[in-house]
Amino acid sequence: MKAQWHSNRRKEDLKISEKYREMSPAMQNRRELTFLFQEAAFAEKMILYHVIDLEYLDESKKELFLKDLPEARSVIFLGTPIFEPLLLMEQTIYGSRDEKKTTMVESQVECDLRSFSDKLETMGYDVTIKLPTILPDPAFAELLALTRAGFRGKNQRLIIEHFGCRICVGYLVSNAPLMGGDYRYPDFDQNQCGDCQLCLEACSAGALTEGGYDAKRCRDYRDDPKNQKRIAAHSIEKCNRCMASCPLGAKTNWA
Repeated sequence: MKAQWHSNRRKEDLKISEKYREMSPAMQNRRELTFLFQEAAFAEKMILYHVIDLEYLDESKKELFLKDLPEARSVIFLGTPIFEPLLLMEQTIYGSRDEKKTTMVESQVECDLRSFSDKLETMGYDVTIKLPTILPDPAFAELLALTRAGFRGKNQRLIIEHFGCRICVGYLVSNAPLMGGDYRYPDFDQNQCGDCQLCLEACSAGALTEGGYDAKRCRDYRDDPKNQKRIAAHSIEKCNRCMASCPLGAKTNWA
């Protein structure tokens, strides 16, 4: 995942693996398609961007995505850092049929995912969308960690370089034959939590334990009005201590 979309990028810095250097019309088309979409993501300031080529996942992991789209060939991860905790403020949005509760950062990532999905569909590819979550989710964190751009932390969130766990990421599953990786950054998949227990100690709900997470306990605590702070008529701030307490991610430190 690219940490700074606006930084200078030089051709000689590209790290394209040998498997994608084949000189054939089909591979050339894959390269052109891959860089076309990568530059589109950067042009639209989609700060977090990564692709997995399903051809190089083992079968058990590949099935996690094929159930969404049986003919899938690639998974495109898009997201944004959470620079400001108010981006996690939950808002009630009223529509013509029903009301929807969401956060500003989830809405932003959803818009990015739908925008990118439209681009793929315009070119004739099939796409399914997996919307992001701002709650701890061990399975989702492990799935995101398949990018090798981060690791699942003790707070059951994906932790990446520069931004730590203060990120919001969703993904698209598509039959577009995109190359995997981002070609500019080394893997960042070595768990760096060590002996740190800050997120476990910060969890007022007692939902986080060493190696475990009680989703019901977390949701019940967050949904209790006593544990919420009203910001405006239809906006509230819920608990995000496990995210705020993590010392990793200097660029998104809320202290």
